[in-house]
Amino acid sequence: MEFISIKQLQSLSKKISKKVKVGDSIYLYGEIGAGKTTFSRFLIQSLQQKFKVKKEEVVSPTYNIVQYYNINKTINIAHYDLYRIKKIKELDNIGIFNQEYLFLNIIEWPDLIKKKHKDRIEIILRHTKNHDLRKANVKYFGRFKKK
Repeated sequence: MEFISIKQLQSLSKKISKKVKVGDSIYLYGEIGAGKTTFSRFLIQSLQQKFKVKKEEVVSPTYNIVQYYNINKTINIAHYDLYRIKKIKELDNIGIFNQEYLFLNIIEWPDLIKKKHKDRIEIILRHTKNHDLRKANVKYFGRFKKK
């Protein structure tokens, strides 16, 4: 686990945006205010910039549960916030499992997901005593795992 600033979080999101594709998942863990939505915003805007798409406002989908972003004909993003989901059965109702291959999936609060996506990146963000820094731990699985 390393300490990172907001600028380093943005750099991390840009680095990851170059590796991900439709069908992949990014699981974001951390307390409220740890930077999950900020990371998501940086990643989505990085892809919008890369493909010269007008930048949309990226907001937390806490109340909608999921927010979709169309980057181009081949890249669509599903940004989930599962904070308000309390039962595993509710995950089926929002289509998170039967549609995951159609989107690049960014999932905040993925704790209820028992069968994790094979090709995924897990990022754990934690508060520190220094308000400007976060502890970050990144884990790679499936095709992302370093060989």
